[in-house]
Amino acid sequence: METSKITSKGRVTIPHALRRAADLKTGDKLVFSLDGDHIIATKLKTAKDSYLGSVSLNLEEWLSDEDEEAWSDL
Repeated sequence: METSKITSKGRVTIPHALRRAADLKTGDKLVFSLDGDHIIATKLKTAKDSYLGSVSLNLEEWLSDEDEEAWSDL
């Protein structure tokens, strides 16, 4: 179990092990909700993240050396 103190300004440091496990990076946004006496923090995924994730597999076919050569002079 990890612990952290709340500062006088209401700030909390998320322990490194939890940030790593949740794949949280600098600049990520969190959404907070309350469930009884539990505060739940969830990483906010933007529409951009969802879109890029859904098309990235389709774009890999365009990353061949042959494609790079064919399009290099444009």
